[in-house]
Amino acid sequence: MYFYNSQQVAAMDNMAAGMAGNLTSSCAGLPVLREGFQLADGVIPVSGNLVMGLVKEVNPIYPGLELEDGTEVVLEKGNVVIGVLGSRRALHGFSGRVPDSLEIGQPLHLLNKGGVIGECTAFNRSLEWPTSLEFLGTVTRNGEALNLNQFARPMHTGTLPEVPMVMILGTCMNAGKTTVARQIIEVFTGRGLTINAGKVAGVACKRDLLSMSKSGAKTVMSFHEFGIPSSSDTESLLPVARSLHHGLSRGEPDFIVMEMGDGILGGYQVSTLFEDSEYISRAMCTIVCANDLMGTWGALQWLQSAGITPRSSPILVSGPVTDSGEGVDYIEQNWSVAAANALDSKGKLCQFIDKVVK
Repeated sequence: MYFYNSQQVAAMDNMAAGMAGNLTSSCAGLPVLREGFQLADGVIPVSGNLVMGLVKEVNPIYPGLELEDGTEVVLEKGNVVIGVLGSRRALHGFSGRVPDSLEIGQPLHLLNKGGVIGECTAFNRSLEWPTSLEFLGTVTRNGEALNLNQFARPMHTGTLPEVPMVMILGTCMNAGKTTVARQIIEVFTGRGLTINAGKVAGVACKRDLLSMSKSGAKTVMSFHEFGIPSSSDTESLLPVARSLHHGLSRGEPDFIVMEMGDGILGGYQVSTLFEDSEYISRAMCTIVCANDLMGTWGALQWLQSAGITPRSSPILVSGPVTDSGEGVDYIEQNWSVAAANALDSKGKLCQFIDKVVK
């Protein structure tokens, strides 16, 4: 067992970016670490446990690590990283899981920039293998493994607050969901409205939340604050989604911008949200971000099967499929739903929200 006192931990935090030293990832950034901790072997691996790993080989295409303050550093061989055990199931990234057992020296992988660590089971061909780590031990205090759950916000039950939300869905990751969220927040907070924002699904990382906060959101929250490093570790997103709605309704915002994360279908359980009619009823409109026309059609068909149609709730399509006017025209002429590009047609996007808010 190794012990790190508060002075040693402070030295970790003060290491210059890019130097071989110790780095605490954003996912693992618990204040209690600054009080000192121990490393232990033989701890049963559980999602949410904090672990320490030695960087053995850096993926040159995906070399970054997001730190506690949201800044990103480029990893180097020899860095010591504190991350969190969890899973990932990304079409355009890495996939991995929590190992069945762990022992000192065991190889592991950095599954995302936020610091989720596990065994890589698949990777996108454009990225190849993720950064490899050597397991140094589970982070403990007073003989107990540190886990995100121990410091998580409590889950909320009961009737949902009446605060409406703009529900932003995607056909997959990298479909433009956060870009849409930022534009809506920027425009409406600029008009004096109070907007809170959240992210329901994905793998823990501060980047999207920080960008929404920078755009003007008063309060931002994600699934990570409820002790979850990855929503692929859950069977249903509903407890987290309902708790997020409760938390983001505080302060009486005019509305909530809720990014669902990843795609409607896939390994992050977004589809489970549509099992709760009360939760879906809080959406004053739905924005679907898609990469192409076929994906757009599939998303609209799926929403229809879940009871969401342009007649029941306003729907707008955005994302890369609207990068060309051809995509916008095809969507509006063939499927009778609005379409707007978040960057080129911000006014049209916000006019759509305007009609719903009024």
